[in-house]
Amino acid sequence: MSQPTTQTHYDYLFKVILIGAEEDVKSGLLWAFTGNSDIISDYKQTIGVNFGINSVYFDENVVKLQIWDVSFAPRVKYLRPLYFRGASGCIMVIKSLKEAETIVEEIKTNCSHAIPIFFILINDEPLNSQWSEYLTQMDIEIVPNGFTGIEWLAETMLSCRRTKDTNFAALYSIGTDEIQETLNELHQTQVRSEMERLEIIRNRRAEQIDLLKETLEIMELPLVGDSVQIFSSDAFFEINTLTGNVVVSPLKCDQCKKSCKKQGRLCIIPATDGWSEDLDRNSLLILSTIYALINNQLPNHIKNQIKNILRCTGYRKASN
Repeated sequence: MSQPTTQTHYDYLFKVILIGAEEDVKSGLLWAFTGNSDIISDYKQTIGVNFGINSVYFDENVVKLQIWDVSFAPRVKYLRPLYFRGASGCIMVIKSLKEAETIVEEIKTNCSHAIPIFFILINDEPLNSQWSEYLTQMDIEIVPNGFTGIEWLAETMLSCRRTKDTNFAALYSIGTDEIQETLNELHQTQVRSEMERLEIIRNRRAEQIDLLKETLEIMELPLVGDSVQIFSSDAFFEINTLTGNVVVSPLKCDQCKKSCKKQGRLCIIPATDGWSEDLDRNSLLILSTIYALINNQLPNHIKNQIKNILRCTGYRKASN
């Protein structure tokens, strides 16, 4: 993979549907790629879909993937067309060729154009002649591991923005006894990728980071690692000075016994540049975010984001 961009915001946002009947494997895959803090909630038991968000990086592009883990339970069959709508790519967990063909037909029926598909095949036997024929027919590329497959999907979706007539697909085949090891490896690879990204940002923006630190010292705001931490009446905020990400921990209610975990991120865009000619736009964005949080000068849509952050499963509204 190419080196990541230093931009604070994503350049491309793609909706990816995660489908197939292997619900436990899909849930594990969603956790492995996004991590616990980025799984928005467990909605699959009610509305038939779960959500996760994460990013991959190509050259100067930050590609954010919004993953929809769609249930294949019969009770949500008639909702799936709604969840497929607007998808740019697909991760499909399957155990048989028949299952793959059935789901591909459903995708063709409910998506407005062909989308790239990353097949994850759970298979304890060598691929037979039927699979070999299908791989050739669908022009399916074999990838060595799950993370490479997700990178392939992101890069292919970027290519698909320029042409809608693609029918690309890739496949990763694993044995039943390899599932947990594969999920753990995917999660560790994702963590390492993020650490490498932060190190690249740190090296590229070394001068800007020093200027930003000097400015924060003048404002009497100490750094904890790479972050500035701020308490407000609503929540605890942690602003990463490398990426500009804002992680929010809502204050726990009177009756909840658990401290709320990090549940979401805010994106605050400055109305204008200014502040200093020495600081670039990324640094100005980070600084303006910190200033807005300290002085509680948040626009209404940001305040609404804080109010709507999903609580932990142990949350109960405090009684009056």
